[in-house]
Amino acid sequence: MTSWPTSTRRWRRAEARIVPSKMRTVSLGALALSLLLATPLCAAPPLNEQTQSTVGYPTAGAALAALHAKSGVEFSIQDGWTIATDAETNTVWSFPPEHDPAYPAVVKRQLSAGANGAVDVHMDVLCAASKTACDDLVRAFERMNDEAQAQLKGG
Repeated sequence: MTSWPTSTRRWRRAEARIVPSKMRTVSLGALALSLLLATPLCAAPPLNEQTQSTVGYPTAGAALAALHAKSGVEFSIQDGWTIATDAETNTVWSFPPEHDPAYPAVVKRQLSAGANGAVDVHMDVLCAASKTACDDLVRAFERMNDEAQAQLKGG
């Protein structure tokens, strides 16, 4: 099990859907070109890891159980993800569903007041899936958090 501490902002999940009535025929050349352009020229380097959990629990399951036992923590399900919100500590915990490649994992985001009225978010990730799946999880949260931060800044 590996932990990835990082600072981020917020995460949301997007899904692509194909609507059969809107499908079009694409030439083989256009398909090959689109695949070439969509494929990165080099894979992203692996992320640095911590040797111990930085979320305060040894496993994602232990974190989820502790949050269920804590009074005041509110739970919801969003796109299959279990979200636990602890208003007392300004912390949002995100647990992927079993079918997600990063399962079992937990993403802990703690909000605090930053400089000039900004909101700082400290994020820690504990992931017991493959290195690739865990790195993808961290990058997805970082990307979505960057987008949310840009929106908060009005850009």
